[in-house]
Amino acid sequence: MAAPSAFVLHCDTCGDVPHRVLRGKVGGKDEIVFEGVVKCSKCGTVRSVVTREPRPIQVPLIVSFLETSERTSLEFSPDEPVELGQEIELADTRLEVTAIEVKGRRMEAALAKEVSTLWAKRTDRVRVKFSVNKRNRTVPHEVLAAPDEEFEVGEIVDLGRDRAIVHHIRTRYRTIRQGRVRADEIVRMYGRVVRERTSR
Repeated sequence: MAAPSAFVLHCDTCGDVPHRVLRGKVGGKDEIVFEGVVKCSKCGTVRSVVTREPRPIQVPLIVSFLETSERTSLEFSPDEPVELGQEIELADTRLEVTAIEVKGRRMEAALAKEVSTLWAKRTDRVRVKFSVNKRNRTVPHEVLAAPDEEFEVGEIVDLGRDRAIVHHIRTRYRTIRQGRVRADEIVRMYGRVVRERTSR
């Protein structure tokens, strides 16, 4: 394993600050041991150090998104705490921990080394429900959006084969008849299909 280019280490003068690695090597079987020479990025002190940290472990992870679930794993430090509602990242995807299993029991928090399986849901995309009036019937649709994406009353939304204009938006607390609302605050949008005008 190659030595990292920097570490956050304790400097007697500056406190906990980044130190640039001048030279060194990484070894160890049960833990990662770095032995080398570092330079404090704040005061410039050069010194020899030996650091030890536990090797990361792979924790089984089940990620839910819409109606699908995918099995994967995520790297944690063994003594890293994990708790319900915690935000974690898997590649470029933001997740929220929804369940923690330790020896067959559901827990609210645990250390990574105790966890047998983690469950999480994607939070970088949300499903926005949209009831659309089409002629004499109401058709349910769903729109996928980023949580902070905003929808506006009067806006035209593309639904694939149809396009619909938003009449009003219901949130958990009130109904909006004008203005904009974040996707993650919307309970349901209401609107009607827009007739496309064709030129002769």
